Amino acid sequence: MANALPIFENVRNLLTKAHDLTQTRELLTDFLKMPENRLFPVFGVRQWVPSEVHSLKDLIFQGLVTELARNGWNCNAASFGESRRDTFLMVMAECGYAKTVTRLLDIGAEADFNSQGTGASTPLMRARDPEIIKKIMYFGANPLAVNSMNQTDFTYKLLRGMVPGARYYLSNTERIPFQSLLNNFQDCMMDGPDVPYTPMYPLSLVPIVPEGVPYDNILDKPLIECMMRKHCMPFTSTALTYRLPDTIITVWQHIKSVMKMSAVASPHLVFAYMACMTKMEECRKPDDFTFLEAYIEKPLPRDFNPRGKLSKDIFAYMLFTLLKLQSAQILRWVAMLGNITRKVTAWMGSLGDETFRVSGALSDKQSSNALQELLSIQALLVMRIRVTDNFGEFKISGADLGSFSADISDESIAEARSSILENLERAEKMGKF
Repeated sequence: MANALPIFENVRNLLTKAHDLTQTRELLTDFLKMPENRLFPVFGVRQWVPSEVHSLKDLIFQGLVTELARNGWNCNAASFGESRRDTFLMVMAECGYAKTVTRLLDIGAEADFNSQGTGASTPLMRARDPEIIKKIMYFGANPLAVNSMNQTDFTYKLLRGMVPGARYYLSNTERIPFQSLLNNFQDCMMDGPDVPYTPMYPLSLVPIVPEGVPYDNILDKPLIECMMRKHCMPFTSTALTYRLPDTIITVWQHIKSVMKMSAVASPHLVFAYMACMTKMEECRKPDDFTFLEAYIEKPLPRDFNPRGKLSKDIFAYMLFTLLKLQSAQILRWVAMLGNITRKVTAWMGSLGDETFRVSGALSDKQSSNALQELLSIQALLVMRIRVTDNFGEFKISGADLGSFSADISDESIAEARSSILENLERAEKMGKF
């Protein structure tokens, strides 16, 4: 590291005086909220580089819990979080501070806290890093334990898009009763509340068991339809292309069928549909574009009131995937995004900004909304194909671009771009900008 290890002399007096639960909670919470430019100097760290921030914070909290435990702190006191039902182990597991998690477990932190259906999450559920998951299990956490919503850790992570954590179970099926985990996910989707999660809304990672593995797949029409009623969709490549039992159609085809038959539009299914389209070529055929552009013209349901929040990860994933496409394909996306941003603007005027709030996985700070995210994606795609005019303020006909494919000639692309720029120039002269 750029500087010596953290020292604790400056806070020794504070740690000694933090006798009761409230004082300890407030002390640790204050340190958690401090930005590194304030936190590190308190512990004698004057120089650091960005790559050291996480490990330095881990060392600081490792030292803090060690000193507090020496002074009689009860590390199993559930005094953190909005409902004061989280232990500090749960907080550190979510932050990904592996050294602090290990120290807490060594001094007696309960690995299975809240695992009798008494709280919203357990230490396992809060852990995102597979190594931390492994460590908590080593100290006795039960992967089949459920929270107050009857979710196992596997279900909890699937519904929140916590990919590395969910994959830990997929790669350790020989030691964990995997069918029980799959069945729990299905039960929670079919019988659980309307929106049983928030951060990864509206996507869910549904695993598909490969052939030859002694477990049964759970994905069928009722499960898909239930997920869509709760404004989420399957989001693994294998799930989207999985052929449904006793049918000749794939999951993706069934999703389109359900949306086509719906008399109303779900704005959050629009975002999920777009994210699925970016997943693979099979989900972004010409008819997928025209289908979505027709779907958004359906009326909103009268009682549309989704809970939860959109994840910034969805839009980040879409952006980085779309930037890899060929110019002709990007042009088609730009056209569709123009139509969708106009519709989202109208929806926000009707439903309010809160319904379309976008937040990061770990924090509500610096949240944006879906319209801002879509406009950002559109602008960056326009830059990618070297067209500097603002597509978002002028309607580009998706039908004109629907026949574009990845193997279209450079001359055709240039001709299409020239035509669009002429339309933009004509609109500017007419005062439409």
